[in-house]
Amino acid sequence: MSAQLTEFDRRGDVKLRIGHDHDSKAVVFTVCSRSLARASPVFDRMLYGSFSEGWSNQAKDAEDWIVNLPEDKPAAMAVLLSVTHAHFEQIPKTPSVDELYDLTVLSHFYDVTRTLGPWSNKWMATVEKLERESRELMPKVLWISWEMGWKNNFSALSRRMVLECEAAIFSTSTDQIQYPPDIIERISKIRVQTIRALLDIFGEMIENLAVVDEKPRWCRHAVWMGPHKCESMILGSIIFCLIRAGLWPLPDADEVEESVIAIYSKMTNIIIHDIGAADNSQVDHNECNPGPFLFDRVQAVMGEIPNPVTTLHSEYMEKQVRKFELTNCRG
Repeated sequence: MSAQLTEFDRRGDVKLRIGHDHDSKAVVFTVCSRSLARASPVFDRMLYGSFSEGWSNQAKDAEDWIVNLPEDKPAAMAVLLSVTHAHFEQIPKTPSVDELYDLTVLSHFYDVTRTLGPWSNKWMATVEKLERESRELMPKVLWISWEMGWKNNFSALSRRMVLECEAAIFSTSTDQIQYPPDIIERISKIRVQTIRALLDIFGEMIENLAVVDEKPRWCRHAVWMGPHKCESMILGSIIFCLIRAGLWPLPDADEVEESVIAIYSKMTNIIIHDIGAADNSQVDHNECNPGPFLFDRVQAVMGEIPNPVTTLHSEYMEKQVRKFELTNCRG
């Protein structure tokens, strides 16, 4: 099956064959080699550098100079070529997340992301709206924000992924999704650390309630060798709620599939019963109820979640913004 031929420059001197020959979506783009070389240092080396022969079917002085790029995606390359050949009317105003992800993966490889600067703000508004509609899009939006220098989006989304993403999203192979360096590992690690800290709060409380008489007891009115009715009621109440929440026995944090927010919600909705005031006594076991104490500790854990974004991430995005600004000034 012959590939579809698209002309980006009627005086173009090189053809880019995009996709595999057996792919029905494979295309051939007729382009200007000098336009590509000016825009992209990678294309410059590929077309005019010492390794140019490895990419071409024919030498660049041949009548049919063809460069094979089987791994690139035709739709993304078409947008990139529209930018480099000034066919601005063909550049999508509201691309989907998938389209923009493919484009920025390609622009990163060819080191031409700076040429996308004029469309950055419009695309950011579109992506923000789409990303809020689906958590499954978060990994791709994370990459887009990184590559486009959207620092605030990147930081906010990184934190949202710590809080909102389930374990399954982190099992996606890096062969399928391209991530900024070290960010997905940090998000995943902080997520597990946070879940472990939340689970430990209740694990420690259960240990406090189940101590033997020789150790300090949780009940404020406990006496030596006295009844454990107070601790037993609180302990049973906590375990009952954890069972109903699917968290008993307390799991290992690494095995929890749910998001941090889901675990937080379950723990803040646990209702702990106590035996209250004893009959004919001034003793009130409401004072022993650990609910407020546990809630405060849970809130403290949530308030101390580390920022997954490092200085290196921020510096890279600032550099991207400066590239956009420089390109726009030249334009």
